[in-house]
Amino acid sequence: MSREHDLRIIKTQNAIKTSLMNLIEVKSFRGITINDIAEGAIINRSTFYLHYTDKYDLLDSLVNEGISEVIGTISPKTHIRDGKLDYNLFSIDLSNSLKVISKQAQLYRFILNDSESLGLRQKTEKALGDCLSRGFPAETTIARDLLIEIISSIYVSVIGWWLNNDMKYSAAFMAEELVKFFELGSKSLLPNN
Repeated sequence: MSREHDLRIIKTQNAIKTSLMNLIEVKSFRGITINDIAEGAIINRSTFYLHYTDKYDLLDSLVNEGISEVIGTISPKTHIRDGKLDYNLFSIDLSNSLKVISKQAQLYRFILNDSESLGLRQKTEKALGDCLSRGFPAETTIARDLLIEIISSIYVSVIGWWLNNDMKYSAAFMAEELVKFFELGSKSLLPNN
């Protein structure tokens, strides 16, 4: 395959994905048709079907890419040094993840809000849990599977809140606050206690 052909495929797929994301802003996902997507991408239906089997295949592709991009910024093994959490490295990873998310806020807002019960939020939590599971030590103070579930749920909920509130805090600030939360652990979250 020639480089030019590869570039055409990439451009077409990007146009299709952009069209879907633009449509999601104004229509429900279930209400979007292949014609809508093709029209927004300035292609015909047959071109759409050269790349995706249906709109669910397209959505899966978008969501999987989005989740993979965020998961790629997380390296839980490096967070643990001598049996303790390295809060500085943890904060850097979180900040990097949030920066990735902020660049495609519309996509991640759609995934985490999942207003049409497409299973996107659960898919995200599972992917994050799997990533954390690979990096966490075998022994933890509380049940390991429960700990991973708690952390995954907290991340996804807080990131969803951040996106739904127009990212009013910077990625670095959010990372610092999440790190503080985990650093405090079982200590009181209220000052002077």
